[in-house]
Amino acid sequence: MKIRSITIGLDPGFPLKTARITQGGRFAQAVKTICEEEGFAVQTLRLATPPFPQYLAGCSPATVLRFAQELEACCLTNGLDYCALGPVDPSGSEEHQFVDLLPDLIAGTEIMFVSARLGNGVPAPARPVTQAIAGVMKTIADTTPDGFGNLRFAAAIHIRAQTPFFPVAFHTGTPAVSLALEAADVVASVAQPDLSSAGLIVQIQQAFERQLHPLERRLKRLGQQHFRFAGFDLSPAPGPGSSIARAIERISAVPFGSPGTLAAAALVTAALKETALDLCGYCGLMLPVLEDAGLAERNNQGKIRLPQLLTYSAVCGTGLDTIPLAGDVSQHHLMGLLSDVGALGRKLQKPLSVRLLPIPGKQVGEMTTFDFPYFVNTQIMAVD
Repeated sequence: MKIRSITIGLDPGFPLKTARITQGGRFAQAVKTICEEEGFAVQTLRLATPPFPQYLAGCSPATVLRFAQELEACCLTNGLDYCALGPVDPSGSEEHQFVDLLPDLIAGTEIMFVSARLGNGVPAPARPVTQAIAGVMKTIADTTPDGFGNLRFAAAIHIRAQTPFFPVAFHTGTPAVSLALEAADVVASVAQPDLSSAGLIVQIQQAFERQLHPLERRLKRLGQQHFRFAGFDLSPAPGPGSSIARAIERISAVPFGSPGTLAAAALVTAALKETALDLCGYCGLMLPVLEDAGLAERNNQGKIRLPQLLTYSAVCGTGLDTIPLAGDVSQHHLMGLLSDVGALGRKLQKPLSVRLLPIPGKQVGEMTTFDFPYFVNTQIMAVD
């Protein structure tokens, strides 16, 4: 198990209060030291702010972009690797200018992440909402090399504050810290097909609790000083050398995507939800196609399609994540995917997100060619 992210949540103020960022960076470093003392490698330190239309209301697009660039520089100076500016709401006319600005925010920065709210309580997202978000995705794809900027943008529904995973992270309330895990290997280590369902759930729970309880106690004590401890997001994200798809296959005893995959995914999620740890965020199964070697392999073999991944989201994880699409994918198809995820999240009242990567010049079935250490190149997926 690794710590994917130590995510500090605070209000940066406007004009930017650099002392707050400095304090946040120092606290993140203190948390990192404790994690390492407890035996956990830490991948990144991150900052999440309140939804930026709140504290930048009334600012011109040029002012918002300058602020984002100033905050980016301040984060890097203080050892914070990435920053999430929180979501915008395309359904509100007062935030329309911020939606239009999202591609420029991505193109004009290197470590800033943003998101958009996918629905506001209706059974399915309204067409203007999905149209606006799909337009942002298409523009980012066309204005960043290989469409890679869409790694830093997602649409989301029912995301709670203090979720530590990006791009959807945002902050409310008093300063806080939350931790995102890279823990597919933990699930794999206890996943045995001969275990009963109840036995598997207990084994997964105990594995997480055994490793994280000592860290949790120390973080709670540290958090009493300045930043409250908001909890762990136990979502067992994959990483280089670990695959949640292969862990699921150890449980189901079938290739990922075959009948039995859904049931295995549901078991893992049930275990994550019932631990005695302080929880935050998704706490569900993550299935990021471009980040998981097992998923990438099964995709190349034609074992998984987008409707399957969406179905699995009903019982487990985060929606549709890091999905490679053809560069000429239509806005209509993107809107359909956004609508489906929004309707599912609304019906089940669960956090879901959509991170799609249309890649200019690529067609369905061709291989991606990303040079990024946390991506596994795989075939472009079909939408229809």
